[in-house]
Amino acid sequence: MTVRLSKIDRETTGLKLFPLFTLMGWILIGFSILVGVLVLSPTAASYWGANAKAVRDAAEVGTPLLAQLTTLAWWPKLLLPLTFLGVASFMLGIALEFAAIPGILERRTNILKRAVPLMGNK
Repeated sequence: MTVRLSKIDRETTGLKLFPLFTLMGWILIGFSILVGVLVLSPTAASYWGANAKAVRDAAEVGTPLLAQLTTLAWWPKLLLPLTFLGVASFMLGIALEFAAIPGILERRTNILKRAVPLMGNK
C-alpha cells in the first residue's frame, strides 16, 4: 500500500523537516565543540603539560596517564564523523528550505492573480 501525497503536501514537506535537520546539525556541531573544549583541552594540557616525556614513556598499563592518552586518541576519531554529519544535516536542512520556496512563491502568485484580475493580463 503506497501513500500518495497531494501536490501541496509534497511541496511543503521540506518546510516541515528543515527545522529538524538544521537543529540536529547544530546539536552535533555544538557537541563536538563542547567535547573538544571541556574534555580534550584539559586532558591534553594535563597529559603533555604536567608530565615529562620520560614519565609519559614509562607509564604502566592501567595508570591514569595512559587513560588520558586513550582519551586523546579515541575522542577525535569519534568527533570528526559527528562534526561532518552535523555540517551535512545542517546543509540538508537549508537545502530543504530553499527547495520549498519556489512552490510557495508560485502558489502565492496564483492567489494574487485571482484576487487582482488585472495583474495576470499582459
